[in-house]
Amino acid sequence: MKGAHAYAAMPIDELYRWFAGEADPTSPTWGDLCRWVADTPALLARLDALPGLKRQPNLFLGAIRYLDGPLVGGPEFLAWVDAHWDAIEHLILTRFTQTNEPGRCAVLAPVLASLPQPVALFELGASAGLCLIPDRYPWLDTPCLDVVHREGLDAHPLDASSPEDARWLRSLVWPGEDAREARLSAALAVAADDPPPVATGRLPDDLPAFLEHAVATAARLGATPVVFHSATLAYLSRPERDAVVARIRASGVRWVSFEGPTVVTELRGRVPDDGRPHFVLALDGEPVARCSPHGAWADWLR
Repeated sequence: MKGAHAYAAMPIDELYRWFAGEADPTSPTWGDLCRWVADTPALLARLDALPGLKRQPNLFLGAIRYLDGPLVGGPEFLAWVDAHWDAIEHLILTRFTQTNEPGRCAVLAPVLASLPQPVALFELGASAGLCLIPDRYPWLDTPCLDVVHREGLDAHPLDASSPEDARWLRSLVWPGEDAREARLSAALAVAADDPPPVATGRLPDDLPAFLEHAVATAARLGATPVVFHSATLAYLSRPERDAVVARIRASGVRWVSFEGPTVVTELRGRVPDDGRPHFVLALDGEPVARCSPHGAWADWLR
């Protein structure tokens, strides 16, 4: 996955062609639409004018789904965008990707269960907290995972019980991924009954206090402190990513990362690339698996 800077700096047509390749394996609908967008100068001009990270294709595509727009490129699609641009732009400028994919728990949970139990979980970029409750999902087998505390940190926390937030999260699921959308809806229902606390805070500025709190809380509970993140550091600049990693390492917590193969500097080039879009799952800076970005499959390395 490209770093955050690519969303702001990459030529807009190239950005949408790249995203088409990312979407193709699981959502040909998005792949086809993104290629059409890349060849449509009138639409590209609108999208290119969006500020910085707001040029990310996922935001535009999520807004289309949120507003029940058409999913096929052509004159009707362009006319719909023209008629709804104010609403589309408002969503793009006020919302964030925050995918919060509960399917990632399928690969995160075995690593968490491998640590000395019980564990206290602290997630960076927690969104609505759906990845903080892997032990509560009936579709996951987690008998060895004992979570005694959980909380998250996010620049813009979402509320699983909010209809608007839940609709936005569902809109970020790609067309054709029906099982993923069903799993997300089920996870939102679980989280809404007993939502894990997610504090407002930005990386890397608010990380030191969060880490200090994590260490103290885990010590009080006699638990292993675990800080984890998935598809979070990609939205930071390279120096910010490196600063986050350095802070985590210095804190003494156990660290689980699940990011694109080039996102964490020290993990780049350490996992073989078989051509499939993938993330790298790592424990304390050591890669343990090459995985589907949404947790659908894993090639365990150790």
